[in-house]
Amino acid sequence: LQEVARMKSLIQEMLDLTRADQVDTQFANAVTDAQPVIAQVVDDMQMIHPDFAITLEDDLKGKNWVQIYRNHLEQVMIILVDNAVKYSKNRKEIHVSVATSHNELDIAVQDFGEGISPENAARVFNRFYRVDKARSREKGGNGLGLAIAKQLIDGYGGSLTLDSVVGSGSVFRIALPLLTDAQAQTLRAAADRDDSTVGTDSLSGSQL
Repeated sequence: LQEVARMKSLIQEMLDLTRADQVDTQFANAVTDAQPVIAQVVDDMQMIHPDFAITLEDDLKGKNWVQIYRNHLEQVMIILVDNAVKYSKNRKEIHVSVATSHNELDIAVQDFGEGISPENAARVFNRFYRVDKARSREKGGNGLGLAIAKQLIDGYGGSLTLDSVVGSGSVFRIALPLLTDAQAQTLRAAADRDDSTVGTDSLSGSQL
């Protein structure tokens, strides 16, 4: 049963990765205010992992619009915080920070775990790559989470990078271009038009 569950999880992650390849066309006009999504993920992960101290340093003010589908931002944040939990050791602290600089939204997820060597860090975003295979199997990882996260962020014109020191921990950093209110409004209007077109197409199809 455990193996069946693992395979189902693997298949679902493969489907997610396939969808990640298509973000530029499927969700081209998606716009999200980042702060509520990040705060919700931190709260949820703290509830799931009560033995950890998962904190959020939030330097955002007002609305901070980024061109990404809300569920995708949430998924990426869950992947990164979950990864930080998996590779933590004695110090059970995860620090999440979010701020803006140079017209970018900057998110960092820091753990104080075992860290990753430069050799492994260069490959950590590859599909199916796992730094510690035995530990990943024990924790339920398939080696796809970080690949999915990077594919999603890249698809929205952002970047996902890693700074790590063996024995001290890792920091995963996301950078996404910030939108002005006018840009966000234009994209949201386009997204609404897309939704209404899909609805019309569906209705027409049901009448045939």
